[in-house]
Amino acid sequence: MKLLTVIVTMQLFYSKVASVEEVGCVSALNLLTDSMKLLGVRVLHLLTVIGFVGFPSGLGAQTLSEMLTEWDPAWPQRAGITAVGYSQEQNYALDNFTIDFPVEVDPTLLLSEIENDVSQWGTKADFWILPFLNVHAMVGMVDGQTGVGLTPAAVELIGTDQIAVNYDGTVYAGGTTLAYGQEWWFLSLTGIYAYTDVKGEIESIPSWMIMPKFGVRREALEFWCGATYQRVAERQSGVFDLDGLVLNYDLELEAEEGWNAQLGFRYRFSDNVLLTLEAGLGNRKSMTGHLEWRF
Repeated sequence: MKLLTVIVTMQLFYSKVASVEEVGCVSALNLLTDSMKLLGVRVLHLLTVIGFVGFPSGLGAQTLSEMLTEWDPAWPQRAGITAVGYSQEQNYALDNFTIDFPVEVDPTLLLSEIENDVSQWGTKADFWILPFLNVHAMVGMVDGQTGVGLTPAAVELIGTDQIAVNYDGTVYAGGTTLAYGQEWWFLSLTGIYAYTDVKGEIESIPSWMIMPKFGVRREALEFWCGATYQRVAERQSGVFDLDGLVLNYDLELEAEEGWNAQLGFRYRFSDNVLLTLEAGLGNRKSMTGHLEWRF
């Protein structure tokens, strides 16, 4: 049976970070490193199991080394280049807020709804090391806006109704996908590490995501449902000038919901050209488009 091609869907979300403190970056990187190590251990364990039990059909008679060096023409085209477009909207939750008031202030008295919009365009290259193991790398441009709404009391005090931050930068990402399928169905699990180099006086930030999917296939069409977990944080700092009274503020934000649902489809024009569209549902709304060339 033909192993179903499962191509990694890139969904990168990045938020602008203003004046990120070194300690915060180290903590985030440590957490990310530990998470990726755990994922790596599980991947190696799964590969070991696969090596012992084998695959059904044509894969079952081959060892991992044979899969690596003797690529079956019935398997997916091994390499691919993809043009990626992505847009996203989601709400943020307040993680921490400080301002130089003479007295302590409850943040809920000052801040209301927090929204983030982001758009990304880029190019991705991927390669199937084994019939069930894909790796990819991506580079692209990202821009977005985070708007922190203020309560009527804060508007009267500060003189503006929103703290709005616009940003843009360059995105670098890499990841891997484990995939398995039969003639009419497939499963995949993707892990991605990403790094954004933001322009201006903004510290660059890391981020990561996990994407499990289940799909079906009929002739040239593939349909799937799945979920995406994103771990991302944003930090802003700045100054309010109230007629000569200068107030410094520091704002830490995180995604209101880590998980959201995904629905998508892919149309295969030929073995070499594919078109993918995917929509994100829930608190995080997104739209992804891929035009892919495989060889």
